[in-house]
Amino acid sequence: MPSKQKRTRLEKLQNSWTKATVEERYQFLAWLRQDSALGKSPDLSNVVTPIASGRYLLPSAVTRIRVLMAERGLTAGDVMAEIGFAPDDPSLARALDENASLRLSVVAALQIWLTANSSPANSSPATS
Repeated sequence: MPSKQKRTRLEKLQNSWTKATVEERYQFLAWLRQDSALGKSPDLSNVVTPIASGRYLLPSAVTRIRVLMAERGLTAGDVMAEIGFAPDDPSLARALDENASLRLSVVAALQIWLTANSSPANSSPATS
């Protein structure tokens, strides 16, 4: 009988984050900032900004998605098709309009889509 695969530390941290209260999250982020100020943490300049808290899009992500949709003349269905889901799936439209929850696979695909479609003005400047 195959043994159950152990979760990675990252998976355990992600699980704990989703279960944490808002206050616990702020305490954790304060702890990270404190360690960063003391020079104990690695360079986090390449870390991607989260777009969701669990299954719910953050307001900043909703704004970024709406801006990209407007710039490119896309509907929520068009975005769903671009990220590999059925264009008639109403989940993104509901998440944008009503703050409805999304499947985690949709959140992950949206994260990649936002990164791929972000304008050069939003990315960090390259050094020559």
